[in-house]
Amino acid sequence: MNFRDILKKLSNKYIIATLVFAAVVIFFDQYNLFEQGKSYRKLRKVKKQVEYYDNEIQKQEQTLKDLKKDSALLEKVAREEHMMKRDDEVIYILDKK
Repeated sequence: MNFRDILKKLSNKYIIATLVFAAVVIFFDQYNLFEQGKSYRKLRKVKKQVEYYDNEIQKQEQTLKDLKKDSALLEKVAREEHMMKRDDEVIYILDKK
């Protein structure tokens, strides 16, 4: 099969129309392959973020349950994370610079 035979088969109007249609859909359409790839990557990134935030929510809910049950833990968190103090205390904060 030489080049002329291939050219004759490709000169069929239906094959030409199909090739043009495929090229338009693949490269020039609003939802072309490149846009589909970008959308797929963005979807994967957003799904990872959703999973991360779901895990964070579960951790925070567990922490909230623990804080409601244990008043000593509540005081510890208030002192360490929120720099709260009792009325008769003085707190000194040292910077490690």
